[in-house]
Amino acid sequence: METITGDLPKPPVPFTTGRAFTVRSHVTPPPTLVTRDCCRNFHHGREERARLPPVARSLKHPPLLGDLGSDIVEFEILDPIKVGDGHNAQVFNVRILNAQPNSEVFHGRKELVAKVYDPLYLDDDDGFLNPFLCVDKHYTHEVHAYRVLSNLQGNLIPRFYGSYSLDIRCEGTDYESETRTVRLILIERIPGVSMREVDPSKIPQPDRQQMIRSVIDFETEVYRRDIILTDLSPRNVMMVPPGCHPGGNLIFLDFGGAIFNRRLDEPVLAHLELFLGQYISPLIRWNEPRMLEFEDWVDWEWTPWVESEYAHTADTITPEMRAWYCP
Repeated sequence: METITGDLPKPPVPFTTGRAFTVRSHVTPPPTLVTRDCCRNFHHGREERARLPPVARSLKHPPLLGDLGSDIVEFEILDPIKVGDGHNAQVFNVRILNAQPNSEVFHGRKELVAKVYDPLYLDDDDGFLNPFLCVDKHYTHEVHAYRVLSNLQGNLIPRFYGSYSLDIRCEGTDYESETRTVRLILIERIPGVSMREVDPSKIPQPDRQQMIRSVIDFETEVYRRDIILTDLSPRNVMMVPPGCHPGGNLIFLDFGGAIFNRRLDEPVLAHLELFLGQYISPLIRWNEPRMLEFEDWVDWEWTPWVESEYAHTADTITPEMRAWYCP
């Protein structure tokens, strides 16, 4: 197979501290279908990547249309959270400067987090991934997940302040007279640090067990709503100081990889009996492989612990569920 290589230069990331942007509300299209290789970059895309400057590719492949709304929001970037080349999204803290006509939607909150789905700076795995398909998927799936989980907002997940569209001037490039469009969301700013930033050995085992119990309970509740979280990991779980958030000590982030209806959108899987809308006990879903993302936090015998913690859910398991989840 022919190998196509070469990374053409990109302009500097525009999301710098102190810069102000004006965005317009955007109604997202339905979540993109998730099939095998749905975000893969095939030969034509790799050839285009080697030939066209990154900005030219971004202009050629705008995001999915959706509908523009009437709300206009102006914000100033305060400081970066995850900004730079090679990220799935650009994430930074912002101060809301102005919001029209529905400023009450922010409930007096002036500092939020912006998450921008910019294909120009996405990590495309050296051309293996199609960045434009990736950001369309991440954006539409994250917005839809926040809507499906609306009654968890402000509690176990951040409060969602809407989806928006941003036009960025192609400054410092050969396309300065043009603008490229990216999508973004605004969400609640969560105090604290992620579980990935903490040394588990510094936390007593009973406290870690309670935290892992909270992770399992959250994932199980989301699964009951027919959503699979493909990126549930310590980096997406915020540890909040006691009393700083009504949701408690753990807040869950990042739903761009959410899969709906508990399966890929493959025709051969459409007939599967997946017990949609039903509670599925952790006794048959949280086995050893399921907890590997959090293995640094677990220094106890896993299976006996799960069986003890969730023994009260055993009577919810039907023979059909056991046959499917424990073949």
